[in-house]
Amino acid sequence: MPKKRKIYIGEGHYHYVTFSCYRRKKLLKDERAKQIVVHVLSKVIRNWDVTLTGFVIMPDHVHLILGYMDDGSHSRVIQEIKRVSSRLLINYLKDRNYPYLDQLKAKRFGKEVMRIWQPRYYDFNLYSEEKLLEKLNYMHQNPVRVGLVIRAEEYKWSSSMYYEFGRSVGVEISAKI
Repeated sequence: MPKKRKIYIGEGHYHYVTFSCYRRKKLLKDERAKQIVVHVLSKVIRNWDVTLTGFVIMPDHVHLILGYMDDGSHSRVIQEIKRVSSRLLINYLKDRNYPYLDQLKAKRFGKEVMRIWQPRYYDFNLYSEEKLLEKLNYMHQNPVRVGLVIRAEEYKWSSSMYYEFGRSVGVEISAKI
């Protein structure tokens, strides 16, 4: 049986989180879908005692660096981001007559539901400033690696522009690193 990971939450602890679209579909490829995720992210971090140090929204997944003051809220924050954004994204995709809606259907407790996100997420404790900076750089370079932009700061849907130019990115960034 695998050893259970210890998750550190609270002041001074940050989490690098990745969650993916259902079946790795590129559900976030257009501007409006990404705007929905940014809007929900902004709302959730305001409503919970959480800081956002960095993010990137890719066509098929999202990376976040989150910091917490309230023990025990980490999984609930991720669940809230996914729950609220799912509802809004499903409505958006239905309005656009998204051609692959049938592929987003899944069974849950015997009922058919629409899925936007994979059920789980990847979480990595950032135990040092060095590790935090490594993950921040990694996620900012993600759009460059897949050919969406030439330089990270050109990608509108990440915190890279905030760090490079001090520009607003649609969500409050806490640069306490």
